[in-house]
This record gives sequence, structure tokens and C-alpha cells, in this order.
Amino acid sequence: MFRIIDSFIEDEITDEQCIHCLAATNLGFQYVFKTEKALSQVKIVERCYLCNEEKEKYQIKRLGDNRIGDAKIKMARRQYRGKSQYIDVIL
Repeated sequence: MFRIIDSFIEDEITDEQCIHCLAATNLGFQYVFKTEKALSQVKIVERCYLCNEEKEKYQIKRLGDNRIGDAKIKMARRQYRGKSQYIDVIL
């Protein structure tokens, strides 16, 4: 996600490319707790401990998912090249 946003800020990709690249990464849901009050309301409902074998399995899966995401980003950059506007035009 940060690489994509940096590419947009650096005028390497357009807003259209940025949107489609971010959509291709399948980031899921992300939450931000910005205040002490919000953070104090967070409750851990479950803990899960993984053995080394399980950790390695998930790391390998994540690497595979990253490769798939990178390929999708590359296609989105190509497909939407030159469409819409760069950040310097927008701002």
C-alpha cells in the first residue's frame, strides 16, 4: 500500500492507476485508533499462539499472496496508464 501511495505522490502513476492498484492489493479491513479514549476501548477477544511450523506456513502463504498482488498491481498500472490525472495536476 505504501509503495502505491508513494508512486502516486511522486507522480509515477495517476489517480486512476492508484485506485485500481490499491483495489488489487486486497488489503482487507484496517482500523485506526487515534485517541487515548478510543484505544482504551479496545478489548482483545482472542489470542492465538502459533508454533514455528505454523508461522513458517503463514509466512510462505503471505509471500505467495504478495507475488499475486504485485502481478495485479503491474497489470493495473499498465491497463490504466495515462488515464486520469497525476497528483501535481490535481493539487
